[in-house]
Amino acid sequence: MAPDIAESWEQFRQVLEVYGDVHLVLNPPCSTGQIREVETRLGFELPPSLKALLAINNGQRVNSNRVKKGIFKSVSGWDVYERHIFLGIREIETAYRTFIGDSVLRSEFGVSEIPFAVAGSPREYREAFCLNRSTGVVSLIWTEHADPFNPAEWQAKKFTRAEFLAEFIQKQIEFYR
Repeated sequence: MAPDIAESWEQFRQVLEVYGDVHLVLNPPCSTGQIREVETRLGFELPPSLKALLAINNGQRVNSNRVKKGIFKSVSGWDVYERHIFLGIREIETAYRTFIGDSVLRSEFGVSEIPFAVAGSPREYREAFCLNRSTGVVSLIWTEHADPFNPAEWQAKKFTRAEFLAEFIQKQIEFYR
């Protein structure tokens, strides 16, 4: 049986502890009230797995003296290495609105992709780990399309990273080992 979100997250936190103060940047849990407020503003429910994760840790703090990078790792393209910031509930709302506000991204990927970790800030990011609210699939989406010589649709890409959020977290554990 596959591990659930709480079990996978606890394993991931244990791995992060090996890296010193990195685990100290996790925010306290998000309340169900905060989640409901954001869901009301968005007009849909977040996937249960994402709500369960946010109920354990509501994202991470960044730009502190201890940590300036995200806890989630990605390797894409020509071995391009990025660190993605785990977003809290309010930042997820901002990142989602940024995503659907981009006509190219909305046209290419629709409105079901919910960014929960980004390389950049919630308002401006190069790529994002997204959880599809319909399928539960976690994908890495290249969101930047700044090259004026190539069609934007060629620059925005989607790469499946896991079939569900707990599997994604298990894969993150492997990146750290």
